[in-house]
Amino acid sequence: MNNDIDSPFEELGTIESAVMPDSTAFELIVRRLAEIEDELSSLGAEKLNKEKNDLRSSLKDFMTKNEVDSVYDETSNFEAVITLRSHDVWDMDAFFSLLSPTQKKRYIRRMIDEAAAKEGIANGDLSRAQLEAKGAVRKEAGQKALYVRERKVGTKI
Repeated sequence: MNNDIDSPFEELGTIESAVMPDSTAFELIVRRLAEIEDELSSLGAEKLNKEKNDLRSSLKDFMTKNEVDSVYDETSNFEAVITLRSHDVWDMDAFFSLLSPTQKKRYIRRMIDEAAAKEGIANGDLSRAQLEAKGAVRKEAGQKALYVRERKVGTKI
């Protein structure tokens, strides 16, 4: 962090360490987030991020098509490296045959293909009302989400 720049919110400390007796401190944090968004926008950060992502995509395509594993720029001391990622592929039948009954209970679950079920509801193959009535699906509260954005005109809390 650059110590040459004075932050008007430095006295707040972190959210965990700040004592917040009323909503004023929260409002200051929201205001600072808005200022940061304005600053990033005025600096053209969105355009730079888009350009960076486009350049990365083009570089990856070029390197892949030309079978180039790495590129090094001496001036910036940056490199681009293509690496082959991997992931596990499980064979259910082979895995299942190797487990004891206790291990099967611990490691094997019957799963509903949620995306396919939602598609079935959307295309009319399944009835959401019937599924809810029979207890096959229900809405459950998830984690809270925080949105920090410019308020639309006419919006109330």
